[in-house]
Amino acid sequence: MKYSSFWLELAAVCAFACGPLSACSSDTSPGSADASTTGDGGPTGTGGASTGGKSGSGGSTTGSGGKMGTGGSTMTGSGGSTAGSGGKTSSGGSATGGASTDGGTPDSGNADAGPMDVSIQFKATVGTADFACGKTYTGQGSSKVSVEAKDFRFYVQSLSLLDQNGKEVPVTFDTRSPWQTPDVALLDFEDGTGACAAEGNAEMNSVITGKVPPGKYSGIVFVNGVPDALNHGDPTTLPAPLQAGAMTWGWLYGYKFVKAELSATAAPAGDAMPGLGLVHMGSTGCDNATMDGGMPDYMGPPKVACTAPNRNVIRLTGFDPAKNTIVADIGVIFSKIDLAENNQCHSEGTTCPTEFAALGVDFATGKSLTTQSAYHVE
Repeated sequence: MKYSSFWLELAAVCAFACGPLSACSSDTSPGSADASTTGDGGPTGTGGASTGGKSGSGGSTTGSGGKMGTGGSTMTGSGGSTAGSGGKTSSGGSATGGASTDGGTPDSGNADAGPMDVSIQFKATVGTADFACGKTYTGQGSSKVSVEAKDFRFYVQSLSLLDQNGKEVPVTFDTRSPWQTPDVALLDFEDGTGACAAEGNAEMNSVITGKVPPGKYSGIVFVNGVPDALNHGDPTTLPAPLQAGAMTWGWLYGYKFVKAELSATAAPAGDAMPGLGLVHMGSTGCDNATMDGGMPDYMGPPKVACTAPNRNVIRLTGFDPAKNTIVADIGVIFSKIDLAENNQCHSEGTTCPTEFAALGVDFATGKSLTTQSAYHVE
């Protein structure tokens, strides 16, 4: 028997007592370092060109310029160049980051360069307005109703930057509790106030930090998801952010990769409750029924691998991590949904196809699409 997301949501409420985030973890911050070396001056050469001051990896030099060699060419470049540029030469060849020896062959000053710190900035919006709990947004959904923010969180895995040739260069995530492990990060744009109070928390996070090789980057690739090896682990034994109770579907059933919710501010005529737009995207088709075909085993992981992974692959160009921000637009996700009605997608339901398509997932197959509309570069 394939279990439904309704029972998974019920299980999350009944069986998983851990709070959304703050009840399970705390926050810390990371740091960085650099190094320099002192180059030695160039001694008098014998039968060839003398060497100028050496340049350490990424650092500065204090050596004196090269002296005239006997029977050979002279070095006139200054040994003490600025950090990262290395010593210059006039005759005998050019040097990039190091000393010029006989014939002018340079040492590479970047040969021992370490990884570069990088911060990937995100922000959430409802259309063109910033997402914020307690704020009202007009003209939303297909029925153009007024709504307020209720929840917006998502996991990110498998993040890479695109170099100048379009090659994907993986980013090594920092360990930054409670938001990151080396495998996954959680972005959280709700603050537990207003309509976000039901399942929200005060802590927020809009950045992913990590390390990449030095270079220039002009794009980004990432996945909304939790790695499969962790997706069905016990949240009580896994590190934050995998202890975020509101982001799970049950005891060991897996995580909501994206949790996006908007609630109408008023009920339509004749209805008792205001409308609701809700998307909880995660892997489905994970069989865990008991042998006699009864209710799923809420205390065990799936016995069959998920047939619908529901993980997108977001690829954005024109992104420089030093200058740009990734915008996640929850308004786009619900743009084709009647928010005057109660429309919920727990990775099952009639409204899921258009919402999944906005997030870059084919609802029919659970595979990533080549197009999406929820994310763009600013």
